[in-house]
Amino acid sequence: MGRGIEYCPVAAGVEVVGDRWTLLLVRELLLGSYRFNDIHRGLPGISRTLLSARLRRLQLHGVVIRVLDDQDRPEYRLTPAGAALEDLVWQLGDWARRWSFGDPEDEQLDAASALWRLRQFVRRDHLPTRRVTIEFIVHGTTEERGWLVLTSEEVSACRQHPGYDTDLWVTGELPELHRLVAGTSTVEIATRSDRLRLAGDPELVTGFPRWFSWRNPMNSQ
Repeated sequence: MGRGIEYCPVAAGVEVVGDRWTLLLVRELLLGSYRFNDIHRGLPGISRTLLSARLRRLQLHGVVIRVLDDQDRPEYRLTPAGAALEDLVWQLGDWARRWSFGDPEDEQLDAASALWRLRQFVRRDHLPTRRVTIEFIVHGTTEERGWLVLTSEEVSACRQHPGYDTDLWVTGELPELHRLVAGTSTVEIATRSDRLRLAGDPELVTGFPRWFSWRNPMNSQ
């Protein structure tokens, strides 16, 4: 522990992960973003310079390790010490949902960000055996479209048409899409209130809620 840090495990923990970005960075790694650009995309507002500094700091503390993938491209992975932060990260979110969270502000509404987060939530082992292309039509200040292309090997989030026929349409309000991602709403609530509508193959419509690891467990029912 550095000078001026009291002899207390809580104080020692805050010294390592108590700044604005560190636990959010750990969240991205827990959600499967291992490359620098993917981590950066999941942390709107952080500069690339600051992200590099936070990654180096976490490596020094033994929370993150830098490795090379099969194509010699750098990736960042959690060490056992970093992986042990998982419960803390999600419990902090659960606490905020109960005590310190409301509807998204206008400046927080971003269709691309919500779609990227949905991509991270996909449970590949729950997907159909064939490729599924989902087209999202979301209404905020303007209408925006985006696509998820789902296979058991790869999941892609696209701002431009991916070139595949759409199998499932998801139409709804942009704030409601953010509520789903944040775990303050469920697919059942959103569809019952008509803030979200699913259309397409009935089997895919029925399966859609089970394809994602919603932060609100009710959503997986």
